[in-house]
Amino acid sequence: MNASATTLKIPASLYSRFQALATRTQCSPQAMLEQWVNAGVQGASIIANPALRGGRPIIAGTGTTVRTIAELYKLGLSAEEIAGELPLTLAQVYAALAYYHLHTEEIEADIQADAESVLMREADA
Repeated sequence: MNASATTLKIPASLYSRFQALATRTQCSPQAMLEQWVNAGVQGASIIANPALRGGRPIIAGTGTTVRTIAELYKLGLSAEEIAGELPLTLAQVYAALAYYHLHTEEIEADIQADAESVLMREADA
């Protein structure tokens, strides 16, 4: 799945504020998302540390990987439902989803690699 084929579902009120900010700052939506992810959205930043979760990107201050959020989202859960299921704020979920949409190939490759390794182990058993 490539980034151009994915859509980030956000509430209309947040989307209208996002559009207004993009217009006001004369910044492309893609560049603005990258800035938000890199700086952290309302204190919810994404980090990658080789000592944590095998270096997979996680929501700072939690053990929750971006991959986990992406998988739940792809199963059809909304950001609000994900925040309700996990001990995360809505801002943390949106930060993870923004990161996922900016780094789709990386996250999807990680998911696929694990799926393939599980199949290989099961075939060997």
